[in-house]
Amino acid sequence: MYISLDWISDFVDLSDISPERIADRLTMATAEVENFEVVHRSVRGLWVGEVVAAEKVSVTREDGSQKTLTVATVDCGKKGVFQTVCGAPNCHVGVKAPFAPVGATIAEDVAITESTLAGKKSEGILCSAKEIGLSRWHEGLFLIPRGVENGTPMEELIPETDVLIEIDNKSVTHRPDLWGHYGFARELAAIFERELRPLPQMDLKGFDHLPKIPIQVDDLEGCPCYGALSLEMPEIPVSPVKIQRRLHALGQRTKDLMVDVTNYVMWELGQPTHAFDGDKVERIRVARVSQVLEKPNSFPPEGAFFTTLDNQKRTLFGEDLLICSDDGQTITPIGLAGVMGGLESEITGNTRRIVLEGANFHAASIRRTAVRLDLRSDASQRFEKSQPPCNTRISIARILQLLKDSGTPFEVTSCYSYDGDEQTAFRPLELPAGTLERLAGVDLPHDVAEGILHRLGFQAKFTADGSLQVGIPPFRSAKDISIPEDIVEEVLRVYGYDAIPPKMPQVEIAPLKVSAEMRREQKARLFLTSAHQFTEVHNYSWSDDHWLAQLGFTPYQPVEFENPTTSNHRFLRTTLLPNLLQLIGKNRGFRDQFRFLEFGHVYSLIEEPLPGMKVVETERAFPKGAIARGENWIGKCHERTHLAGVSYATNSAGSLEDHYRSLKGALEDLGHLLGETLTFQAGMPENATISGAAAPWMADGYWVEVYLGDAKEGKKIGALGVLDSKMLQIVVPEGGQVVWFELEYYQLESPLFPPVHFEPLPVYPGSWQDFSILWNLDDGFAKLREKLAEFHHPLLKKREFLYFYKGKGLEKNQGSYTWRLWLSTPQRTLNSEDIDDFRQQWLQFLERENLSIR
Repeated sequence: MYISLDWISDFVDLSDISPERIADRLTMATAEVENFEVVHRSVRGLWVGEVVAAEKVSVTREDGSQKTLTVATVDCGKKGVFQTVCGAPNCHVGVKAPFAPVGATIAEDVAITESTLAGKKSEGILCSAKEIGLSRWHEGLFLIPRGVENGTPMEELIPETDVLIEIDNKSVTHRPDLWGHYGFARELAAIFERELRPLPQMDLKGFDHLPKIPIQVDDLEGCPCYGALSLEMPEIPVSPVKIQRRLHALGQRTKDLMVDVTNYVMWELGQPTHAFDGDKVERIRVARVSQVLEKPNSFPPEGAFFTTLDNQKRTLFGEDLLICSDDGQTITPIGLAGVMGGLESEITGNTRRIVLEGANFHAASIRRTAVRLDLRSDASQRFEKSQPPCNTRISIARILQLLKDSGTPFEVTSCYSYDGDEQTAFRPLELPAGTLERLAGVDLPHDVAEGILHRLGFQAKFTADGSLQVGIPPFRSAKDISIPEDIVEEVLRVYGYDAIPPKMPQVEIAPLKVSAEMRREQKARLFLTSAHQFTEVHNYSWSDDHWLAQLGFTPYQPVEFENPTTSNHRFLRTTLLPNLLQLIGKNRGFRDQFRFLEFGHVYSLIEEPLPGMKVVETERAFPKGAIARGENWIGKCHERTHLAGVSYATNSAGSLEDHYRSLKGALEDLGHLLGETLTFQAGMPENATISGAAAPWMADGYWVEVYLGDAKEGKKIGALGVLDSKMLQIVVPEGGQVVWFELEYYQLESPLFPPVHFEPLPVYPGSWQDFSILWNLDDGFAKLREKLAEFHHPLLKKREFLYFYKGKGLEKNQGSYTWRLWLSTPQRTLNSEDIDDFRQQWLQFLERENLSIR
């Protein structure tokens, strides 16, 4: 986006400040300046000329085609009368345009010489906007109003130079007030402490006695405010040169006075406006396409189509907002709200009655329509930035002032009529005493802060207690200014960030607070990843509804998002395992064996706090946007830390039993590391749940419960198991082995550094004995271990399980469990009598317990 310093000069005097300085201060205080350019116009030596006679002639081009030229007689007042041959289609009697005589130089350093065309002498040329260096438009002559005296030097109408400052659009996305020149004039006046001249506008109250234009807004969310005023003029003339030159400087093509003043106000105020042919407008109705089509006589009979000003037939959707003319019987669209007007209601040379529109539209709605139609107009670009509704009235008043200044006769035929809320009041905001100084990091004099805010259009006053009472002007967006920090930023950016001395913050040195919970997690994380080949992963905190349905898992009392990222990510997870199981299929093609672990939070609703449960308020437990739902919920939720893991291997990597025992050993090692004893007991069908919901991966006979300490008296903290064939087909159809575990890690409260009990090395050597004991597999390993623990002997110091065997030589339901028994005494070296005595008592114990040695 470009701003013209020629235009800015109407409102603030910056003539003594260099463009470099202006660009630098704008970048530091307001918006990023990408570049500035000094534009030179070729107007010296050119005069205003009027075509007083015109004759059409035809010439043959090189390709044989015919071209029509105009032999024009141009009256340049006191400068003389000249003849020229002109190819512009708008060259006819009565037209005034810049005339470059022989000897003058126009754009691109083209020197004008006398020439002959079509057998006619040409003593100069009539110029287009391109030929005088205004813009790229060259399809027709640059027209000058009839009131300008013939022979007037063009440099009196168009400055020879202008400075265009290029603003990075992204830096003013949040500032709708800066999408026009007056907004930047206000900023520059505040930055350089110059007077800001008021925006000239006509007082609309003078027309309050006139009839109203009936306006009905059906969707006040899509159109918070809509204003209109009608007028009549005997003809629509050429715009003043001042308006045209400024629009051309910004790359805006000019047409006639009504079209140009609406564009001029848009570039000046940032508020798009539109002019309708008043003969095509009755009662104005603003409505969605879906609302309009509810009427039987609504447009069009063949479907929702609309032809815009660019003569393109557009297909509309139900949510698109339309400006319509409603005569009570038929609804006719006249504009695509906030994007572009309609072709049928376009201002033409025959238009005498005009309806001016000043409206405000919902930003997101306009953007959706513009993007879908690939119709990003200058108007839609500004409405997408949430233009303030207060500008609707101001824009109409400004247009009337421009019409008056142009000298064109017109008559206002209605009062300013509107529907909606113009939001013209200042919005109050209070900064408690000391807020400005605390956030700024520097003591700013109160009068300086007040002065800056006043220059920016704010109301500001410090009270006796030191608080700052601020009134936010209606032209500043609520999305931009709403909290005390925004006010501090307004003051500091104009005050100058470079004027604030850099100072290191005062930081109090205090001992680092160590979270025992985090240290305990880190301890387990390092151990499992380094000693047991796990890879840590981090999944999202929500679950996938589609995946849970495939698994057959329905969470119990989950927490539901109010605004989920997608329709199938509605709930926070109640367990870590489903997301981990989903990763197996995604990674199976890359490795034959892998292990994943995850530390993460799980969430669920609760009816009553459980013993030892950490209970927190929902709004503190979840990010913004998460809400809790449940029939029996009492307003609390349960957020806790789990540790879960999965291990995958192809069938060729070894037996499933070895795979399972490897993972079981990893958990036992983890328990030793944390100073805890983990025991395992076959899982009961009635306990095959997690977080209160039936877990389909806990198939009967395929999982065990994990306890802290003894299984009878200890605390259950999780489960360990393998996937059965049914679940395996869902998780990894290609086949393989999957072992899983999930622990309620928050229940582990062991010390970070468990006490180490030192036992000196024995003075006298000991001995060990190995025994392989046959055991019924259906009774389980834990029962055998408990039974062997009943044997006591003075020489027995330690019992260690070595390995397990089943297969050839054993019954189908038998297994061989090999144990090593360590024997020693601190008084002496063991002799054969000691060992014989131990063996005799050991064998007698086995015989009493009906245990056989293999």
